[in-house]
Amino acid sequence: MRLMKEIRIRLRKWREKYLNFSNRTYKIIWGVLFFIIIALTLSIDLIPDQVDLRPGQVSQSNITAPRTITFIDESRTEELRQRAEESAPRVYEEDGTVERDIRDRIDLLFDSIIEERESVLIEKLAALESPDQQVEEEFEALTDGSEPELSFSEEELGSLDSEDINLIMTNIKDEITFEISDENLETLITLPEEELEDIRTRADNLLISALSRRILPAELSSARDNISQSAMEMDISRDKRLALAEITENTLEANMFLNTEATEARRQEAVGQIEPIQNTVRQGEIIVRQGDVVTEADIEILERLGLQRSELNYFNIFGRILIAFIIVLLLAFYFHKYKKNIWEDNSQLLLIEILIVIVLLLAKTFSFFQNPFVDFLVPTAMASILLTILIDTDTALVTTLFLSMLIAPIYDMNYNIVLTSLLGGLVAIYSVSKVKERGDIIRAGLNISVVLMFLIGGLSLLQESPNWNYMIWAVGGGITNGLLVGVLANGFLPYLEDLFDMTSSVKLLELSNPSQVVLKRMLVEAPGTYHHSIIVGNLAETAAEDVGADSLLARAAAYYHDIGKLKRPYFFSENHFGAENPHDKTSPNLSALIIKSHVKDGVEMAEEYGIPGKIIDIIKEHHGTNLISYFYQQAIQENKHDDIEKKDFRYDGPKPQSKEAAIIMLADITEAAVRSKNFNKNNHDRIEGFVRGLIKDKLIENQLDKSDLTLRDLDKITKSFVKVLTGIYHQRVEYPEKLLKEMKGGDNND
Repeated sequence: MRLMKEIRIRLRKWREKYLNFSNRTYKIIWGVLFFIIIALTLSIDLIPDQVDLRPGQVSQSNITAPRTITFIDESRTEELRQRAEESAPRVYEEDGTVERDIRDRIDLLFDSIIEERESVLIEKLAALESPDQQVEEEFEALTDGSEPELSFSEEELGSLDSEDINLIMTNIKDEITFEISDENLETLITLPEEELEDIRTRADNLLISALSRRILPAELSSARDNISQSAMEMDISRDKRLALAEITENTLEANMFLNTEATEARRQEAVGQIEPIQNTVRQGEIIVRQGDVVTEADIEILERLGLQRSELNYFNIFGRILIAFIIVLLLAFYFHKYKKNIWEDNSQLLLIEILIVIVLLLAKTFSFFQNPFVDFLVPTAMASILLTILIDTDTALVTTLFLSMLIAPIYDMNYNIVLTSLLGGLVAIYSVSKVKERGDIIRAGLNISVVLMFLIGGLSLLQESPNWNYMIWAVGGGITNGLLVGVLANGFLPYLEDLFDMTSSVKLLELSNPSQVVLKRMLVEAPGTYHHSIIVGNLAETAAEDVGADSLLARAAAYYHDIGKLKRPYFFSENHFGAENPHDKTSPNLSALIIKSHVKDGVEMAEEYGIPGKIIDIIKEHHGTNLISYFYQQAIQENKHDDIEKKDFRYDGPKPQSKEAAIIMLADITEAAVRSKNFNKNNHDRIEGFVRGLIKDKLIENQLDKSDLTLRDLDKITKSFVKVLTGIYHQRVEYPEKLLKEMKGGDNND
């Protein structure tokens, strides 16, 4: 630790000599360097490329794997999935409306033939000069609006000339929805009704028979050929067969249609059953031999190992730099807006920046291994623990959030790693929010291991087809992450405390241990001062808790606030123990100088023993600019001239700058005054009145102006002091006189 202190001092001297800039300039310089390092970390690979090969090129040397990797062969896996998708059977459904539509077309054809033919023949018969009785009756029935039941003989049908047939065909083609040749349509028009109905029946039967076998769209052509062949094999005249064949062939449609949704679901099911093909390349294995033709598979392995030189993707690099810029800018805005104390403290900002850079560099290094175990080792929680202990919980929380977002581009936006990084950091912050000893940091690491074990396992099970081998390695990495975080945080903490002159609760606990060298010296060389410091520590700790100050800092600082008295312990009244008072032989001016020098001596001794700066500040401030009134009054009485100045009898200050320093000042004067005051200390009201008077005096003297203590805080401090002092000076139980005689008698008998 002495080494870290010397490094810090030398850096400060070097900076003051060569880089004597303002705090704002330093902030800008460190901020720019911080952004540049992050941008480079996100966009540039740390391992240099070694080869530049293309598929089909002949390798000029043997290329071996520098490490063992296991990865999913995307090309082979995709090929198998594509085959499975193509081979998955399609799902077809029968359309029941097809048969009805076909029969409607057939009926429309034959009904149109009958109607158009009747219409033409009726007109022809009506035009005859002497129509027979039957035609007249039929014509009258037609004109009456009733349904005519006409049945024309072959002679009557034969009376249709070509002009009549063409007219009928034209009208029929306008009504039907399928193609039929003029020859076959003419054949149907000239058939008697019985034969026409026979053709209709045969067409229906052929179509129903064909549709019963369920026709797919791809099978329609074949089905039409088959139904046409069946029609041509019937025992009817050739003209009728030709007409029947054309009608059935042109009206036949597929009645089985593809169900796209069900087919796609079946394909996806088939694809989901294909396990990813893993390819393992072991360390030392020859990937490409000299003289071999390089394949696509070889290139993929080289890229996985980071050995293949790839073309720069400038858009990708710019995107990563832009992400880094936005995140760094938002982080700076947060501290500037909501954490003024940190924004004004370059040491704290530098600590935050260094921890972020360390974690990102480790993440970048781990990403080259492309191994699930190593991927989940990123120690984001280490930064979370250190920032929680050294600064505060809010800073650690915000930094963890932004750090997790910066990790995302490193792992190609793998949000599983980002989520584990963020939640691991949150668990770490929660686990060390009230750390009491270094063992708590190790326990925090164990908490992280347990949470990451279940978190990574759950994320792995969310996959459609969990890779059990990957999950085992990833869970192992998460467990190791917690253990690694605990060790790293524990190891870095003391060095960061000394390098950045910060005081953690762990450090304060260690300083409060009576086994500390300076405290042991005080116990032996200045026992009265030691006892006084212990009581001041109790008073300060209790009062700090009541007003929301740092009670641990208050107690530790109270133990060390008077260590300067070790240089001349017998010049202080608490260490006289009935011996001769050395101040009787010195002048008041010299006595006052000796008394107030214990502050300067305490600062020097604290620096020598490596005491943190926060406690050194309290040592400087715990007397403020108070007047050493006893020797001042003595000097006035002894001096016959008016050349006595108060400033010579005042402490050099400064006044307390924090709540803790002010509380220790009040506790110091309260303990000393109550101890020396000759009044009944068992009287609670007397003690309270006396304490209130002491605190009121310091308030009137403006010693508390810069401490941020309110009047309400002072009232709480008073009550806290009274409670502790009452407990110290409580009335002892008196033994009955008879019992004392019995005890003495027992002693004599012994």
